[in-house]
Amino acid sequence: MKKVRATLQKMGYGDEYSEYTEYVCLVDETCHGGEYTFCGNAIPDSHLDIEGFEAIGDEYKGSIKEVTCPQCLKRIEYIKSLK
Repeated sequence: MKKVRATLQKMGYGDEYSEYTEYVCLVDETCHGGEYTFCGNAIPDSHLDIEGFEAIGDEYKGSIKEVTCPQCLKRIEYIKSLK
């Protein structure tokens, strides 16, 4: 199987109760046309003041080693553990 570069998206998270934080998420290109992060957040329709997260800039190609989102990392580790 040919390896492909990961599609990544920088996302900002926060609300009036928590500090604003930026993470790099893996884009889930296996369903919904790649419109969601691997942790399940919608990329194109994201609004910090409504959903508590927002896309920052455009998607870009990189490595899963660049992912910093705790929920994306949790799912990546689970997938890696499957045999």
